[in-house]
Amino acid sequence: MLTDHYPQQGRRIGKRTPNPPILIFVIFLLNFSAGWADESLTLSLPIGCEVGKNCFVQNYVDHDPSSGYRDFSCGTLTYDGHDGTDFRLPSMTVMRAGVAVLAVADGEVTGVRDGEKDISIRVISKAAVAGRECGNGVLLRHPDGWETQYCHLANGSVSISKGQHVKRGQVLGKVGLSGATEFPHLHLSVWHNRKIVDPFSPNAQSGQCGSEQSLWDDVTAKVVAYRTRILLNLGFADRILSMDDVENGSLENFAFTADSPALVAQVRMIGLEGGDIPKLVLRDPNGSILVQSNLKPLDRPKAQFLTQIGRKRPVTGWPQGRYEARYSVLREGESVFEERFGITLQPSL
Repeated sequence: MLTDHYPQQGRRIGKRTPNPPILIFVIFLLNFSAGWADESLTLSLPIGCEVGKNCFVQNYVDHDPSSGYRDFSCGTLTYDGHDGTDFRLPSMTVMRAGVAVLAVADGEVTGVRDGEKDISIRVISKAAVAGRECGNGVLLRHPDGWETQYCHLANGSVSISKGQHVKRGQVLGKVGLSGATEFPHLHLSVWHNRKIVDPFSPNAQSGQCGSEQSLWDDVTAKVVAYRTRILLNLGFADRILSMDDVENGSLENFAFTADSPALVAQVRMIGLEGGDIPKLVLRDPNGSILVQSNLKPLDRPKAQFLTQIGRKRPVTGWPQGRYEARYSVLREGESVFEERFGITLQPSL
């Protein structure tokens, strides 16, 4: 069981409080002072994946003390009161294959929780996990007042116990869908002397954008460099998929055959900005346009956005060959992101 302080995530960060009773969740003050600079902690990657390919940074710490939100770069990859960094997997398929959660530094295990189900709060509601929002998790204590917390681990995956000493890079468990979450990810929180610290910008001052230093080691700092407009999923299906369908991996195993009732190209992005125009074009084997999107500029930033276009099977059947799709993001008339993908009609048996 988790003991000592184990703060609730996803809430407005509030006043510093004394040590709470066992398993009582508390909220910490978001603090960006430089007073601890001589006692800094160097962090390694907390997840066993290749950032930018099979996992992605979805959310950062919220630096806006008001009811608004902004990340350390004055961008919108966060939400009000978010107190950590979210490393997201692209689908449940990747989660089920197993992605390790790793200790970011040497430390002592001071809290553990396991046994929470891997299920989205869209299915069970947030109230169903009240008091257990972190889900399955681990709390580590490091020297000089530092602590790190790892949330939303897979049920039954936690591989360490309270009181154990762990080494940097040691496996703590696997990424899951437990607690208050709608997608598989690792939520990492970092504290110093019981105050939240953003590992991307530990000395940030109010109103400052960007950071000249971070807590990440040199290798990790490069792979987790700040990015917007991130491709999460792409592919084809024979129908328009819901966001849950995509989350469950429905884009990953589609076989296009002569009997397919439709061909629908689908792209899910994270970190699109207000004013961006997602554009998707699908061409037949002769290069002729089958269908293309006609979307207006986005009215606000989108944590995730699914673009879909398609055609029903022609009366004469699907022509043999390869069908190509091109996805782009336009901004003020210029393309700021582009990706091409395709699928080949499988011959009839």
